[in-house]
Amino acid sequence: MFEGDMEDGELEIGQVSALIDDILPVEVVFNQLLKEFEEVKMPAF
Repeated sequence: MFEGDMEDGELEIGQVSALIDDILPVEVVFNQLLKEFEEVKMPAF
């Protein structure tokens, strides 16, 4: 997993898939991302 060895290494994927509740359009996801960013961004000095 850490060395990039896809033959003998370990690849962990899918653990978070149980947390997916909705399949949303990219526009909705992006707008939510921007909204959350605006809520937490630090003011410029």
